[in-house]
Amino acid sequence: MYSRLLRLHTPTLVTHMTVLVVGIILASMAFFFASTYFMRQGFEDQVHGELETMRNVVEDLLGNIRIRLVREASLLAASDKLCNALTSRDYATLKTFAQNAMFAANASFTTIIDEHGIVLARGHSSKKGDDIGQQPFLRRALDGEITVDLVRLHNNGLSVAVAVPVFVSGHQVGVLLFGDAFRTNAFVDEVKSVTSLEMSIFDQDMRISTTILHDGKRAVGTKLASQEVRQAVLEDKLPYVGDMPVFGRMYYSLYWPVRSDMGNTLGIWVVGTQLEDMERASHRIAFACLGSTLVITVIVSILGILFFRSVVNPLERKAYVDGLTGITNRTGFEKSLKRAFVKQSGKGALFIIDLDDFKDVNDNLGHPEGDAVLIHTAHMLKTVFRGTDIVARLGGDEFIVYAPDMESVDIVMIKLKHFLELIQKTYDLPGGGRLTVTASVGVAFFPAHGGTYKSLYNSADVALYAAKKKGKNHYVLYDDATHMAALGDQTS
Repeated sequence: MYSRLLRLHTPTLVTHMTVLVVGIILASMAFFFASTYFMRQGFEDQVHGELETMRNVVEDLLGNIRIRLVREASLLAASDKLCNALTSRDYATLKTFAQNAMFAANASFTTIIDEHGIVLARGHSSKKGDDIGQQPFLRRALDGEITVDLVRLHNNGLSVAVAVPVFVSGHQVGVLLFGDAFRTNAFVDEVKSVTSLEMSIFDQDMRISTTILHDGKRAVGTKLASQEVRQAVLEDKLPYVGDMPVFGRMYYSLYWPVRSDMGNTLGIWVVGTQLEDMERASHRIAFACLGSTLVITVIVSILGILFFRSVVNPLERKAYVDGLTGITNRTGFEKSLKRAFVKQSGKGALFIIDLDDFKDVNDNLGHPEGDAVLIHTAHMLKTVFRGTDIVARLGGDEFIVYAPDMESVDIVMIKLKHFLELIQKTYDLPGGGRLTVTASVGVAFFPAHGGTYKSLYNSADVALYAAKKKGKNHYVLYDDATHMAALGDQTS
């Protein structure tokens, strides 16, 4: 009887099991595709937010360049040597001055122009005598106004440039123009070192600078392939974000307009991250889900969440940690500073540190040694300051520290003297001679010298400017009464 019942019910059992297995497989597939869709949407939303943060990083780095150029140009334009050479039309001296100014300011071009807009000398070229004074950017400088902006210059292409009037006895005798041309790739390389993202700069729709390689070399001189991006950014002047193929590889990228202060759209900024690793991992998850039960599907979904976190968390780290030194970058510093302002109960001290003669290290000993100096500086800052202090690299050879609840001027001076002793390092140059790397430091106190980050930074920057004017290996504390009070230095 039992065998007969078994024979009668076996087809039903097989049918139910078949339906169950098929249901599990279909449920697994449905669960997988749904989870993949929502995971992808979550990934895109998160990465979109992080790319917007990277956009702020790019804008911050550009702002640092503008501040540096204005500071350097203002000092050089006040030089008696330049004023005398312009007055006497001493072309040989002007040529030498232009070359020295370009190297001293770590600029990619330098031009000296007379009061009529005629080029008298270039530090980067032997060409002279042409009239470039008709550009609106330069017209403002010829009218006596210091100007700094994103411009397109005939000889240097898309650049960030500063033009400073030169006066003798109240009469304008010329203009000092210099800046950084993006075609040198220095800017995109710095962005990648800070964020680990790929970056490109387009002059209109022509790629003039990039970290992306094509056929073993930088993909400079290639055109923007997407008409959709061209329409959105260059014509509609709006940011664009999404998947985009670049030389056969998929990138999730953010595009936004390169705009001058006058509102002209000159080109396109692009930052992006490659999606190859994510796609490869997604395929592995797909095969696992399709060959498993609902239980395995749940496990794989958990792994998918972990995978999601493994992609986004490194991107968050790229947004807030300096890729070379391992300390906080500008964006992470500002985020941490907001929390510090809320939590602190007393005063705080802001330190801006700028290395002296750092360019000479790169020029004479090479960039690897320069990177070692930056890493050493970061380590010394972490050694001197407390674990609760916020230590960061702003970019290039500029560092910043905020020490909450630090009220004593004496303690600040002790820390600065200790740091200046530790950072000082001497190198033997290949051709003979020696090079000593030191630092200049500007300090301001919260809230006495600024109740916001911007005002406090400006005060510390004024103090740093005063330290630079005093010479190398100095520190200056900002004094609210006198504006600049040199309270001590390492060499005294």
